Amino acid sequence: MIVAFHSLAFLLEAPLLAWSEQVRARWFSSASLAVVALSAFAAAIVPNGWSLLLALAVYGPASGCALSVAEGLLVEAEPDARERTMARLSLAANAGDLAVPLLLVMLSWWGLGWRVGFEVAGAFAALLAIVHATAPDLDGASSGAGDDAEGPAPTLREALGLALSTRPLLGWSLACATTGLLDEVLVAFSAVHLHALGATVGERSWAIAAWVVGGFVGLAGLERASGRASVRGLLIGASASTAVAVVVLAVTHSPHVGTCALFLIGLTGSTLHPLTKAQAYAALPHRPALVNAVGSALLPFDMAAPVVLGIVAAQAGSAWAIVGLLVAPAGVALATWWL
Repeated sequence: MIVAFHSLAFLLEAPLLAWSEQVRARWFSSASLAVVALSAFAAAIVPNGWSLLLALAVYGPASGCALSVAEGLLVEAEPDARERTMARLSLAANAGDLAVPLLLVMLSWWGLGWRVGFEVAGAFAALLAIVHATAPDLDGASSGAGDDAEGPAPTLREALGLALSTRPLLGWSLACATTGLLDEVLVAFSAVHLHALGATVGERSWAIAAWVVGGFVGLAGLERASGRASVRGLLIGASASTAVAVVVLAVTHSPHVGTCALFLIGLTGSTLHPLTKAQAYAALPHRPALVNAVGSALLPFDMAAPVVLGIVAAQAGSAWAIVGLLVAPAGVALATWWL
């Protein structure tokens, strides 16, 4: 299912986002949301697993495009406060992650299942598509090179060529891609590792809850610290603290210590994505569509990382898979040093 979600996105997202510079932001956003709605409705009525995979494959690039255009417009609306904007967006994303299990719990109380969950998601996406299509002010912050640019709009090849030739953008985008290890991948392998340490289902659930709470606290702190503290200092401090917490999680034999380590990873590791993504936007200002196109081109990393760590866990144990998560803070620290 995860591969299906990412596979079509890898092929389509980058060229679609680069091409989006040539169209109005609200039409690109509303069209993406409309496809999200249609794919969600399709997933709700599929007759078998293969049909569900196909619906998810369409959902992947559509949701990625919708998120990218919204994020780009918000970030470029306040170019001097990119870190604060990304922190607020990350807080909203965390709230969205919490909304999913809450929605499923509510549906289960009423005797309803995952198909209705897809229908609810599709209805919200359709409503957003209509709202965006009828909001001309969304075009005020264009996702392209800007209304003041002189000459004809760049072709798709020229736009992608510019993005791929911008060294800081590539570096920060790669660092940002590594931070994905500290999200779903961290949760999955932490649960496996805590189980190997003898943690009960309840203890594992509390550990993941501690990680979620730490993430909210860390992002709220980043939102307040943005503009007051040095971005370089924040990046180095968060990278170092996250690395220490990952090592503690890997070497500990206590589920309780592991829970504390996960809280710290949530506290500091949650800030790495918004900080690195803000630097990527700053590397190519006023061209958020191209920034997100480069990020989409790095989707194979998200697809391969769980498989590689799974092989490591199977061959050498879950502790070494946790050690592999050090790629994230190390990648961010190297980008901070070089760029």
